Amino acid sequence: MNLISEPEKVKELIAATSGRSVSEVAEMIEAKKQKFSGLLTDSGAAFMIAKELGVELGKSAPAEHTKIGALKEGMANIDVVCRLKQGFAPKKFEKNGRKGKRQNIIISDGSGEISATLWNNDIEKFLELGIEKGEGLKLGNCSVTSYKGTLQLNLNYNSSIERHMENGAEEAKPKTTGITDLDIGMDNVDVRVKIKKIFPAKEFESAKGKGKVMNFIIAEGVNEIRATAWNEMVDEVEKFGEGDNVKIEGAYTKEGMNGIEIQLGWMARIIKDSKAENN
Repeated sequence: MNLISEPEKVKELIAATSGRSVSEVAEMIEAKKQKFSGLLTDSGAAFMIAKELGVELGKSAPAEHTKIGALKEGMANIDVVCRLKQGFAPKKFEKNGRKGKRQNIIISDGSGEISATLWNNDIEKFLELGIEKGEGLKLGNCSVTSYKGTLQLNLNYNSSIERHMENGAEEAKPKTTGITDLDIGMDNVDVRVKIKKIFPAKEFESAKGKGKVMNFIIAEGVNEIRATAWNEMVDEVEKFGEGDNVKIEGAYTKEGMNGIEIQLGWMARIIKDSKAENN
């Protein structure tokens, strides 16, 4: 069954599986289209209703993706195909006695960009996938909320995150800066390096509160440079060991005691460099 060209069949399938009448399903689909001011196609609205009712339409279902520029507050059960523009360090939180982690990322497509929030297990999944800045990903079964007038995309307990290759082809390796090309005062720096040595983390207290700092040495070939991780980034660096190839994104540079140093602050991220050559 072609689920795009046979919308009536889709309504009948949803009705038969959910226990609703065909007319009820048709009304739900029309209401969904009106809610989002015509931004949804008939099939797009039908697939959203199917997800809400727990109906599996099968692998023959078309990939209905919502453009970021078309997102509106209150949308749910939507899929977004995009590229990673920026990944931030995961942060721990505690609310009502429950502890967890959240991570914000910035995603974009040809129509716009938006901040997306990952929670707990999705953070680990995102790390395992090793998606770099500029690479494609698909976020499935998401919802849209608003905070201080700004739209946000949220992954829920039954959402999905996966790598997305355009036309099924491997994407080009995102560009990075060589450590010999670094200069003082650079922002949003991306480098591919090997961790040479890690020094123990230290806790400190300042006017802003308590924090953690860790120094480590990174290398690119025979060239080495000192790096410093702050607060949440200390935990991320500790997931790796000496000799590991990593990619650092969103760092900044400053002058240290022995020359230029790389700083990993709240905008930074460190991931396994799956594209590293064996050396």
